Amino acid sequence: MKKIYLFDWGDTIMKNFPDETGKMNTWQKVQPMPNAEKMLRELSKYSDCFIATNAKDSEKIDIIKALQRVSLDKYFKGIFCYKEIGFSKPTTEYYNFILNKLKANKDDLVMVGDNIESDIIGARKFGIDTILYDLNNKHPNYKGVKIMNLIEIIEKINSTEAQQRIKCNNKIAHSSCYET
Repeated sequence: MKKIYLFDWGDTIMKNFPDETGKMNTWQKVQPMPNAEKMLRELSKYSDCFIATNAKDSEKIDIIKALQRVSLDKYFKGIFCYKEIGFSKPTTEYYNFILNKLKANKDDLVMVGDNIESDIIGARKFGIDTILYDLNNKHPNYKGVKIMNLIEIIEKINSTEAQQRIKCNNKIAHSSCYET
């Protein structure tokens, strides 16, 4: 079982509201994604969870404040954000920073996110296992590990077959991520 899970922030852990602008912690309304709290409560019992985000407006303290508004902050060991790192996903510099900071190996990590390019393909090209969070099934032909409900992460990591599919993600080239 993996020890470290990296979660994208917007539309993976916290809902992005298109009509809101600026730092999420100042938005009138903040809301976790469906089942985020239930999944994090269980997963954080045996794995370390981190936010890995490209958010350009928010610094680490702003992200913490937004997570506090919905009581999710307690589940995260840390936050990796663009403003701290100076690089964004999917660059190798971004992921190298995280590996060095955590003193981890690529095999220790799983990236969970909703964006095929920055969260999934980028992490996979770097050698990090991935899980696509596809709430509205925007990518029906995606061949890698995909969930439509965050609570499925718990089911997937307890499944030997899913562990093999997560591993296979690293071998799937970008052009073959979709069925033809």
